[in-house]
Amino acid sequence: MLRRASTLGVALLACFAFIGVNALPAQAWVPECPIDSECGGGGGGEGGGGTPPTPTYNLQGVIQLEDTGHEGSWPLRQGGIKVRGYSRLATWGNDRVDANYINVRCSATVLSYSTHDYDSENNGALVDVTFWSPTVPVTGVPVQSRTVTINCIHHAEKNGVNYDTTSTAQFIIPE
Repeated sequence: MLRRASTLGVALLACFAFIGVNALPAQAWVPECPIDSECGGGGGGEGGGGTPPTPTYNLQGVIQLEDTGHEGSWPLRQGGIKVRGYSRLATWGNDRVDANYINVRCSATVLSYSTHDYDSENNGALVDVTFWSPTVPVTGVPVQSRTVTINCIHHAEKNGVNYDTTSTAQFIIPE
């Protein structure tokens, strides 16, 4: 019996080790001597390695709850939320900067229902969308079924550099 248990243990260990190795994310390493450079001393140049430069601007992605709304009366009361999502390009000192192009794309999902909204602008510092989530029954419904998940994708382009970020928030529709 002990031999059978140990054989099973070794087999499970080998199986988990194999699964763990296959589940690792891909890795990338910077070569010690890039192909297009002179490694070995030689003069001048700007050197290599080091920390890449910090992006000049900061793309801020924000989600705000603006309102809640209800339709009907007990026991058939339904509700939803009004949300604002926006993208804002700014300096690291938080001063607004006009982007060559800026956009925001948001979705609100509750249960299996969803709504989406999108806006974009050329030569602007801020772009926003304001929209209502789907309405769902709220009377006597558990919190999980009244929780709205908001996902936004933010993008801006300035001087040939792309800035991308995402934001996520959850709000509960009150009974």
